[in-house]
Amino acid sequence: MLFVLFSSENFGRERKIIRFSGELVHWDANGPEPQFRYLDPTNLREKTIYCDADTMRLALGNQSFEKHNIEGKATQLNPTSEIWLCLGKPHIFQKFQVSIRSSSPQSKRIQGQVIEADGQTGQIDYLVRGKRNYITITPEIAKEMEDSLSRMETVEIDGDYHYDRIKRYYIKD
Repeated sequence: MLFVLFSSENFGRERKIIRFSGELVHWDANGPEPQFRYLDPTNLREKTIYCDADTMRLALGNQSFEKHNIEGKATQLNPTSEIWLCLGKPHIFQKFQVSIRSSSPQSKRIQGQVIEADGQTGQIDYLVRGKRNYITITPEIAKEMEDSLSRMETVEIDGDYHYDRIKRYYIKD
């Protein structure tokens, strides 16, 4: 018996999956093709990603797109397509800036949007200019943040903190 296999260039190719992040430029959650556009910081071009209407409404709600950033994952429609579809719910956030000055030499100015909080350990994850940061704070405050996040509320951290070496976490000044 003789088997002959034919293969084309596209045979066996898989759809690409990418991580995206950038400044949110526009979105349309109610049109015939729900989508959002963001400014890709690597090449300063607008890119369009299509999502289903329910995901768009869940992620964006009725907030304005001004001064918001977006990050998430997307996949190609098919292996050779330039059309991108979102994977899961994209994360919408505002960028915050960190100021250098603080009230005392031992304190640290922390400002950002909290995206995760653990009330047991006191560890929180927060975003500053799209970069993820970690800090351990008073567990009681972290628990309040965790509860607010579970209710899908926006939680921010803003203040001067100093590190307590005995307790091993940052305490707000």
